Amino acid sequence: MRNTLKILFLLIGFVCKAQDVDEIKIDTIYNNLYSRTPKNFKVDEISKPNNRFFTLDLNSIGGLRSLYQFQEELKFNAAEIDWLNKQIDQIALAFYLEEKPILIRKVGGYEGCPNGNIYTEIIKEKKVTILNFCFTCSGAGKLDEFIRIFNNRTNLLLK
Repeated sequence: MRNTLKILFLLIGFVCKAQDVDEIKIDTIYNNLYSRTPKNFKVDEISKPNNRFFTLDLNSIGGLRSLYQFQEELKFNAAEIDWLNKQIDQIALAFYLEEKPILIRKVGGYEGCPNGNIYTEIIKEKKVTILNFCFTCSGAGKLDEFIRIFNNRTNLLLK
């Protein structure tokens, strides 16, 4: 009986460990894509506003998102917000040109976030990566425009 229990607990341990490894792999894929700079993307240095916050790493979805979500607190003016909007549009284009189109989905809230934060869908006969931006009950509104700009560009290209 003891040996049976040991084997049962050992089996349960292996199953749990295997699930942890899969979750770590998915998180790593998400983080790599979130912080990746597409080959065709270059930050527009010529028209970049002269603001100390624009010296941060803005070569990825994550970098642009980080700055964008704090635009009110950082008191960006209209020209700075317009420049950020163009960079969001261009990074979506760059991923599409690499044949890795991305759409961003807003998830979370009262029901919580799903286990998978990245998956693929076939949209208009193309494999599209879906990145879930997970939010609590508050805080999602600040990125609605970011998501709209990014997804609008990708959706236009998918037609």
